[in-house]
Amino acid sequence: MQEINNIDGNKELILGYLYKFGFMPEHNFEYFKRQIDEGVPAFVHDGESGFMCFFSNNGKKLIAKGLVEPLAAQEKIIPFLKKFIRFCIEEKKLDKVVLETRYETKLKLAEHLNGTAYRVVKERYHLTWPVFITKNFDETLSGGKWKKIRYFKNKFFKDYAAIVDDAKDEDRDALNKLVMGWKNSRTATDRAYYKGYLEIIKSGFSGFDMVKVIRVQGRPISIFGGWKIVNSNNYYSCLGIYDYAYENIGEVSNVIDLALIKQMGVEKADFGGGEVKLTNFKKKFFPDEFYRTDVYTVDKRS
Repeated sequence: MQEINNIDGNKELILGYLYKFGFMPEHNFEYFKRQIDEGVPAFVHDGESGFMCFFSNNGKKLIAKGLVEPLAAQEKIIPFLKKFIRFCIEEKKLDKVVLETRYETKLKLAEHLNGTAYRVVKERYHLTWPVFITKNFDETLSGGKWKKIRYFKNKFFKDYAAIVDDAKDEDRDALNKLVMGWKNSRTATDRAYYKGYLEIIKSGFSGFDMVKVIRVQGRPISIFGGWKIVNSNNYYSCLGIYDYAYENIGEVSNVIDLALIKQMGVEKADFGGGEVKLTNFKKKFFPDEFYRTDVYTVDKRS
């Protein structure tokens, strides 16, 4: 196994794996290298498969974190994860590995680690990912099921004379203030990872296919955007930051986002993983499908 720490200097190598094997929403090079909340970015590969990951300290513990699943042929994902775990714990002398994978991958990995020196610990938490089939979304919000959201949207634009605009030329300081205000409005139990968002803004949204703001009186009060998922005709809406002082800003932003994504001609829109509270909010927009990822620890048996 080879560990690469110079991410930019090995961009073409990493993109080679990504373009060949990428399939999950967060399989995005620019996004990966800016997730500094997670630790120091590294790319680990064996010449056939690769993994975008992070190394960090958690108190006295040394840990590795994977960014979703490895860049590998589907039949090679479990064998590669086993090699990666062994590399981290035996060669790098880390205490544990934290993974986020599809639920089905976690079950397979746990089965394959039976009888070995390693074990899958019960998940820390799991995320539910809502997916919208874009042809099923009615951007006019007509009909009874959209009555409440339609009212929210119409009232919002009547009350605030808001403008939807491209975000890439927006003032960075104003966007940074929006992110910090969003962070400070989160409850203690929320996972408000915000440093990666500040890095994304600093980069000018490199790696994004669309980024929009809703502006009121010249100030951004909502920003949302994402990218087309590699090796698919699907889109990942990864970014959604709001000024909650504006009533129903989340509902308004999400239906505008869906309408703009539909105009891109993609088949599906993935609106990102969340725990129960966030999932219940996203159900307001009537997703067509759901899938699950689990965040869990792998360590050495005692």
